[in-house]
Amino acid sequence: MGNLKSAYELANERIIIPKYVKSDEDSGKPFMDFIDIPEFSNRENKMIEERETEFISPETVPYPKITPTNEDPIEVHWNGHFLDYGGFARMNRTMAFGLSNRGVNVKLEIEPNTLSHVNKSTQKQIEEMTKTKIDPNAPKVYGVTVPSMISHPGIKILYTMIETSETVHKDYVGKLNMVNEIWVPTQYGKDILQKNGVHPPIHVMPLGVDVERYRPNIEPFNFGMGLKKFVFLSVFRWSYRKGYDIMLRAFMEEFSGDEDVTFLMVSRAVECPEEIGAKKITSDFNDIKSYINKEGSLPHVALYNKPVPERHMPNIYAAGDAFVLTSRGEGFGLPYIESSSCGLPVIGTYCTGQMDFLNDDNSYLVYPNGFVEAKINSNLSRMAKLCHFYNGQKFPDFESNGVMQTRLKMREVYENYDEAQSKNESLRDLINKNYTWDIAVNNVHKRLKEIRRT
Repeated sequence: MGNLKSAYELANERIIIPKYVKSDEDSGKPFMDFIDIPEFSNRENKMIEERETEFISPETVPYPKITPTNEDPIEVHWNGHFLDYGGFARMNRTMAFGLSNRGVNVKLEIEPNTLSHVNKSTQKQIEEMTKTKIDPNAPKVYGVTVPSMISHPGIKILYTMIETSETVHKDYVGKLNMVNEIWVPTQYGKDILQKNGVHPPIHVMPLGVDVERYRPNIEPFNFGMGLKKFVFLSVFRWSYRKGYDIMLRAFMEEFSGDEDVTFLMVSRAVECPEEIGAKKITSDFNDIKSYINKEGSLPHVALYNKPVPERHMPNIYAAGDAFVLTSRGEGFGLPYIESSSCGLPVIGTYCTGQMDFLNDDNSYLVYPNGFVEAKINSNLSRMAKLCHFYNGQKFPDFESNGVMQTRLKMREVYENYDEAQSKNESLRDLINKNYTWDIAVNNVHKRLKEIRRT
């Protein structure tokens, strides 16, 4: 794997890779740059720590402090992941801090075996909120797929997401039926759960984006190397569910090395240790190479596989010109609305949660050719092995023409960029009206008020 291996080694040594590590011109094999930025000095690290705020600084929290009324404050227990950069943890942090700023007494309960990515200031604030004194019988929200333990004397609320299509695993249904109430971020999620025998009341509580931070025309993230003039960007956790195979094949088959275009993936295999995760991505990339059969040089592909502090994510999106994510299933799909809010036209898949806000008028959609049951030893075996709740469930079939559709959409955006930007304005308008974190926290706050009155 020649240059690909050397690029990986350079990245692990934290050396800035020179502009465009060349592929083997004799063989024409594709390559992938692993890109990185140099280590900060102790002084720079201290300065960064001093200005790290993420959500907890009054100057940067998008939710204004609200003067408490004469009523007793609302109280809520909130269980889940809070310290990593995954979707659930980001939702839980935003809700915890946003509700607290609205005068709600929030007691946090951190799920065991959680990863810790947030800065020390945020971590300290979260730890302090685990000590909040409230009524043991106050409602409890579980912001997880499935809680490790469902045990609470008061009202139990599960704030969850579903990523399958058409069907839901019977064991998951059984867990969902153990709570008093369910919140899901999309109408799609509500419909599929009700269709598959989930009985508790289900409320749609959409997620959102901080439109004050995620906005167009901000400074791009410095990756420490040059990218080509036009950048297709994808942000995702490295997983077969996210459709990296579709995106890579489509890009490498559609574009050539002579075109001034890069496909940049910001992704990590977080289930693996750092050094193993990078090797897994390299291995998966090499597997995809075997599908590529074309004449001429292959286009530039780059990977950034380091943790990205949440405060830098708008700058990450600012480094791209268009966003691509050919996911096989999303509970909501935060990167779609974050990238759009930053001004990037969106190429996505028309399935699961993102169908609530993506349509042909505001984005570029790849449609499935029906649905396939994931089985350990058969179709979509890699999906079935990812999660117990995926085995035996249906997922969209993109194997037959998903790559070709994605190729056409990428080409269309690349060659008609003004039109693509105009289309994205429709999506941005929809986001501003319905999918901001301020709106999301208000919805949860309103529902907690309703529960208290019952």
